[in-house]
Amino acid sequence: MLGAFFRVRLSVCPKGGGEAELVPPNILQDLQYRFVIVKEGGEDGIVRIEESEAVLETIEQDKDCQKLTVEQMEVLKKEYPAPKLKKIYRMGQQEHRVGEGRLMDWSFAVDAQGNRILDTWQTIRSGFYLIDLLVAPD
Repeated sequence: MLGAFFRVRLSVCPKGGGEAELVPPNILQDLQYRFVIVKEGGEDGIVRIEESEAVLETIEQDKDCQKLTVEQMEVLKKEYPAPKLKKIYRMGQQEHRVGEGRLMDWSFAVDAQGNRILDTWQTIRSGFYLIDLLVAPD
């Protein structure tokens, strides 16, 4: 699989409870992608897509997706306002045997060496919505 960067047009979709989510172009709906950075307001952002060459060529034809070289991505990333980033330990559900039964509880997810996994999140404001997005590590 190959990886490529794309500048994509996003839209904000309100959900129940005063929350909202960012909606990528339809062509990305069933694909594996990670946000690199999203412009404040949520109207566009940069994503990294890990798919086959044929799929990447199809995405490149979409009017809401613009393929970027690494250099173009770095320049565009610098033009965006500084993102509001935070680091949060990933939580995972673990199973414990208690007598005859099972007990599920939440604890920190760990890597193969036993270290807690730290994820980077970007908070963007769109209108009165604050949206947290998991972003790809640098």
